[in-house]
Amino acid sequence: MVLCKATVSRPVALPDDLARRLDDPAGAVPKPVGLRWAAVIGLLLRDAEDDPDPRLLFIERSRALRAHGGQVAFPGGKPEPHDATLLDTALREAAEEVDLPPSGTTVLGRLRPVPTPTGFLIMPFVAWAPLSWTPRAASPEVHRLVMPRLRELADPSIHRVAGQRMWRGHPYDLHEYAVHDPPVWGATAHMVRDLLLRLGLAEDARDST
Repeated sequence: MVLCKATVSRPVALPDDLARRLDDPAGAVPKPVGLRWAAVIGLLLRDAEDDPDPRLLFIERSRALRAHGGQVAFPGGKPEPHDATLLDTALREAAEEVDLPPSGTTVLGRLRPVPTPTGFLIMPFVAWAPLSWTPRAASPEVHRLVMPRLRELADPSIHRVAGQRMWRGHPYDLHEYAVHDPPVWGATAHMVRDLLLRLGLAEDARDST
């Protein structure tokens, strides 16, 4: 377990309309068009009910995994036949990977789905984790937990744009967040950027999807 230490001291003020800044978690989903669905969940952890600067839970995937081994990601994965919705997929995977209990989680909304070069369209959800819950690495696929505070993720000194790629004719930036070794990058960093922009904790520069 890694509790990342923030490098800046300026406070983070979460907006009162946090959920309204996210997409409806039960809203219609786009067609993946040649891609396969996956779903992840960004769990916000508070030290107290009025904690203004929650942690965001990531997992560092085991290096023994063939796909995305060693990468930092949100809990999640591919749908199973018994998953009724993509949200069900995200919550089930979080239960398997970080021992998220079946009750007490408050789903706030979702972010824009993110395509990957490996052929997936990832639907990211955002939720408050149960207040009294302590996450743990509950699967051999999880090497460790990484839990930076939003204050740290919002620090411009740990963020960089590592380049630019094209997706179906549209350019997009490759973001990285150096809150861990390895850093948060790829699709996960794109989701983090989306979340920070919606919360007013990052400036919109060249971002496009």
